[in-house]
Amino acid sequence: MNFKDLLQTDHQAIVQWLLHAFRWWVEELLGMVPPEWRDRVLKRSSAVAEFTDAGIMYRNGETAAMSPDKPRGAVKLLLPPTAVLTRQIELPILPASDVKRMVALDLDRLTPFRADQALFDTEIVGRDEARGKQTILIGVMTKAAIARALDHARAHHLEPAAIGLAAAGAGSFDFLSALREAEGGSALRRRTSYWWVAAAVLLGFNLFMLSYRDAAATNQLRESVESQQAPVSVAMRLRDKVQKEAVRRAILLKQKKQNSPLPILEAVTETLPNDAWVERFEWNGKTVHIRGQRKDTSNLLAKLEASPVLRNAHSLASDARTAPASAGSFDLAADREMERAR
Repeated sequence: MNFKDLLQTDHQAIVQWLLHAFRWWVEELLGMVPPEWRDRVLKRSSAVAEFTDAGIMYRNGETAAMSPDKPRGAVKLLLPPTAVLTRQIELPILPASDVKRMVALDLDRLTPFRADQALFDTEIVGRDEARGKQTILIGVMTKAAIARALDHARAHHLEPAAIGLAAAGAGSFDFLSALREAEGGSALRRRTSYWWVAAAVLLGFNLFMLSYRDAAATNQLRESVESQQAPVSVAMRLRDKVQKEAVRRAILLKQKKQNSPLPILEAVTETLPNDAWVERFEWNGKTVHIRGQRKDTSNLLAKLEASPVLRNAHSLASDARTAPASAGSFDLAADREMERAR
């Protein structure tokens, strides 16, 4: 729809659109309100006037106690079950506003009345979350029947706040709201100032609810973080212990590998020729000391120095702390090659 079509639209239709949008906004805001607050906001008069064949009966809507006197102020009118056509249907789980729109589009098929002849209200009587379905109770009255009920109430000097059905499972029907919505154009014009005030109040309430929800979410997050501080501290200490233990184990494995005598013994075995035998083999983790016999010991130092595992090979035959070496004997020492250790 363009701007030209909007200018040519009937004012009554525009008013209906605005009223529908306002009601949708109110329903969305009420959906954000906590249930206990919503019950207080939507709480209506507890006085009930029930139409029966014997006349009008007055009682308290909360306690169901009968009252012989006509209540003051607005009351809720309850009509007998014979005055309202009811039917149960099954629809997908949707918000109440969407349910009413679907019923309104299909009212002529679900009821014997045309959409312009009757008014209806709906109530959710059951939900099946597993199937994604909900059972809806529809109550339908003709506009003429509602008008007669209003005339009857006003004849008894009653100001109806709602028109419902005196039947089990239909306690939330309100045909007066449907009538006001159908005649919303004139009502809106009569109460323009009240609507603007209500819009301002609801806007402020909307901002309040947004702030309230943000504050509640922040408090919940803070409480969740605080509740997890103790487990996180324990986990961090445990992680530090594991890391320190891993470092200590790595150092021990490195030292074990460096101090292992097997690589040194293998290197010495590969270096010494077959005609030499060792009488003494000493290893202190850093230096290897070998003493033995061989006919020719001239090139033993060179062979030890050429080993990839040993370095700084030298003879101890002239060391004053050792006995003089006999002819053909050798007394050698070499250090471990740390950089090239495997």
